[in-house]
Amino acid sequence: MKASNKNAPRIWLTLSLLLTGAALTGAALAGPGNNSLVVGTSQEPPNIYDPWATNNLAIASEINGYMGASLVSKDNNGDLYADIAISVPTLANGGYKLTKNAKGDVTSNSVTYTIRKDAKWSDGTPITVKDFQFWLRVEQDERVPVPSRDPWDKAKISVVDGDTFTITYDPPYLFADQVSPPVAPSVSMASAWNAFDTATAKLDPKTSAKAINDGWVKFIAGFTTSRNLPKVVAGPFRPTAWRAGNSLTMVRNANYWRTPKGGSDKYVQSVQYRFIPNTNTLKVNVLSGQLDALSAVGLTFDQGIDLQRSERSKYKTYFVPSATWEHIDINGFSGVQKVKDLDLDDRRVRQALLYSIDRAALTKALFQSKQQVSNTFVNPISKVYKKDAKDYGFDPAKAKALFAAAGWTPGSDGVLTKGGKKFALNFTTTAGNTTRERVQQILQAQWKSVGVQVNIQNYPSSVVFAQDFIGGGSNGKWDMLMYAWTADPSLEKGNLFTSSQIPTAANGYSGQNEPGWKNAEYDALWTQAGSEFDLAQRVKLFDRMQSLWAEDVPSLPLYFRVNVYTKVPTLANYTFSAYTLYPSWNAYQIGWTAKGAAEIDVQK
Repeated sequence: MKASNKNAPRIWLTLSLLLTGAALTGAALAGPGNNSLVVGTSQEPPNIYDPWATNNLAIASEINGYMGASLVSKDNNGDLYADIAISVPTLANGGYKLTKNAKGDVTSNSVTYTIRKDAKWSDGTPITVKDFQFWLRVEQDERVPVPSRDPWDKAKISVVDGDTFTITYDPPYLFADQVSPPVAPSVSMASAWNAFDTATAKLDPKTSAKAINDGWVKFIAGFTTSRNLPKVVAGPFRPTAWRAGNSLTMVRNANYWRTPKGGSDKYVQSVQYRFIPNTNTLKVNVLSGQLDALSAVGLTFDQGIDLQRSERSKYKTYFVPSATWEHIDINGFSGVQKVKDLDLDDRRVRQALLYSIDRAALTKALFQSKQQVSNTFVNPISKVYKKDAKDYGFDPAKAKALFAAAGWTPGSDGVLTKGGKKFALNFTTTAGNTTRERVQQILQAQWKSVGVQVNIQNYPSSVVFAQDFIGGGSNGKWDMLMYAWTADPSLEKGNLFTSSQIPTAANGYSGQNEPGWKNAEYDALWTQAGSEFDLAQRVKLFDRMQSLWAEDVPSLPLYFRVNVYTKVPTLANYTFSAYTLYPSWNAYQIGWTAKGAAEIDVQK
């Protein structure tokens, strides 16, 4: 029986209450009454507070912002500020140093940090140089499936005194003064790490990759999952409860050293994230007052437009230019039978797939053309962005010609065939994200018009972003995968598509080159760009890198997103930019003006 329009809101509200747990005894209520913050998000991370970011999911990064701390970090304007460190190292104050040869080329660089005397872990133990040394030792261990060891693979830490250390990069690291080494709690993790080290020390990474990876998963799961919450954290909040599939709760860390204006008691004391995969249900929770704010990983663009139309001073919706690139990876692993059968490792086929879709029309229809179509993986606000990268405008005729050149011709039913096989692809993204699902439907229809049969096969984000799935291209886990990467545009390294970043069993599925693209010239240029301190020369290197990438199109570039989020107007300092990426960047200052919180940052 169909529900009438009159009853629909009540039915949706009931569903939303069940999904968020708001109807359950003891659930946190939205609003400033008890000085808490309730945030809604459409994704749930597989783990949190992993110092080595072996699962680099956006929602994990956002949540980690509440619990994490850095030596130095960036504000909404991209300017550095000190957090764990007593000051920001610069060339002027001698904290940042460059070593040059006779030709004037930078051969190495170093940064010296002094840790604040009052910097402590959440259990009250001091943060020491040993915690940074421990992080670096694990980061450099080849058994650990980190997304990338660059630039830490050859970095060295030398102790100056009890609170001061120098990290040296040889070869030099281009962004050494902008990015500080992360920190890990050596005391709480040492015993478990030693057990992993002992158990896997004699295993051959080439023949025992799975056993090593399983050992790592066991180690990191002991500190980062809903069953094993982090023992200690360094940031302004610490986790207290994680109900898998429902919510994650954090409370203010009494041992965090920075104090907001007027005192911490005037600011948010607890934060609860509610995991609501269906973005329509997420929107209903905003309308019904069950949420104070939405995550940057929350509403779709069109839902944000709908909310903006009905604000009535109850909440405010923002559209923030982000550093998030939406794209579709094409499985290019030649060892996968389906990849060979469909010629996905042939760039003519990948080019044809891109020529077949009308991205300009798509962004106009779904986003009022506010989200910029991309032709490369580099953010348009980056200084190394190539404005004239090859543009694959909508051209069905050219697409058909490229398919034909690769041996694919229409069968009696219109579907492309070759050697008796149909050109049929599985297209995967995160289930419940209505915008992505609408994009899928539009692209599915456009590909059908040129003879490509596309089957939509979606999974929850926790499945899609599990390393054995997203990193399982070499095992044929997926054919086409639509998702997004987020990164600071001022730190563009181009490492997403180096061959060293291809996840395989041999390297424990570390790396983020999910489509498995290999290009020797690109690798050489990337290596050169990594130590090119002359911006003009670096721009030239990236120009060629983007040309190579655009010609081969290992991924289909869609658009750079505008992140949408909503908050109650009296919630202060819940802001972000393309530099800070998430509204948790200044978590210690988030608060309610009704409770005396001072508004320091206003969303632009």
